[in-house]
Amino acid sequence: MGALLPLTGALESYGLGSQCAVKLAVHDANQMFADKGIRFDLVVQDTATDPNTALQKLQTLYSQGIRFVVGPMASSEVSAIMNFAEQNHIIVVSQSSTSPALAVPKPYIFRLVPTDFYQGNAIAALLNFLGIKKIVIIYRSDTWGQGLSAAIANASAKYGIQVLGRFGYDPSPSAMPAAEQAAVQKASAALGTPSPDAAAVLVTFEQDGVAVVQAAASDPVLSKVRWLGTDGVAGSSILVQQTGQPLAAAKFLATIAAPNPNDPRYLKFVEEYKQYCGQPPVAYDPYAYDAAMFIMTAIAETGSTDPTVINSVLEQWGSNGTYVGVTGPVYLDQYHDRIYASYLIMGVAIVNGTPTWISAGFYNGTTGQITVFPQGQPLFSS
Repeated sequence: MGALLPLTGALESYGLGSQCAVKLAVHDANQMFADKGIRFDLVVQDTATDPNTALQKLQTLYSQGIRFVVGPMASSEVSAIMNFAEQNHIIVVSQSSTSPALAVPKPYIFRLVPTDFYQGNAIAALLNFLGIKKIVIIYRSDTWGQGLSAAIANASAKYGIQVLGRFGYDPSPSAMPAAEQAAVQKASAALGTPSPDAAAVLVTFEQDGVAVVQAAASDPVLSKVRWLGTDGVAGSSILVQQTGQPLAAAKFLATIAAPNPNDPRYLKFVEEYKQYCGQPPVAYDPYAYDAAMFIMTAIAETGSTDPTVINSVLEQWGSNGTYVGVTGPVYLDQYHDRIYASYLIMGVAIVNGTPTWISAGFYNGTTGQITVFPQGQPLFSS
């Protein structure tokens, strides 16, 4: 098994969490399938959250004879490796790629999370629930950011929410922080005057998100409105450590695809992850676990390591919801993308004097309803 993970770069903390989740999956699979005489070993490559590096590292794994890979995390990385994976019959299961731009036929590529069409709906519903009437969107101008910002704008318009503008920035480290500051200034000018029914939606990753938050916190307009974020930062330790105070002041809420928090399989995973990794799982950790188990279970049950055979099995399982993991039944559409539309709403609150991520609410994609958890109520107040 290979894993392409951002152990450095814009999604570093998420990559480290996913790495432990995949290691735990391999550990569990080796116990589960020992009686079949099967043993899995894991080779991890650091993509540095960079599309070109992701492709190079996939080529490295291929040269080592590896044909089954978990990751990469970012949609820009998945986009960069799609052709090579298809041409060389490498099964790739991403735990977190969500860009609607990749909702296209992609043989050998699977995504265990829903596309951002669903997240756009969740964020728009949250904005409406909060009584927001006008927004500006600040986004990293890559495959993921462009797709999600457009989805948010389109879904918000259906609620009658006025989208005053979408402002992209170059997310490359060499452009930081000037690019983010420029986008924030444009968004501030578009919003004009702060008001209780205005909000800024930040479509960022961790490191560029820090630059955006710092710029927004010092802006005379954006510092006085509510901020919302997405799965690019929800649960990010880096973001809350470096910009926790202004996030808490803005009653920051962020959405992330999430399993049913009361599912016994998920609750068991949470406890096992805590013991194995020394901390609770966040963000896409359970999806990384399922991505690895999805592949390994197919190999164990078929007794085959032929990628063409496993590809057909995963397609069939996705159509029928055969595999049920810690994130629930895995149903896939014709593009190998997860059909699942519920989101955890995380927020930044001051807990014992320290900015901390909390589970603030839940968006049910089937009903469209938002449930506010007791600890999240202060973040939903105006």
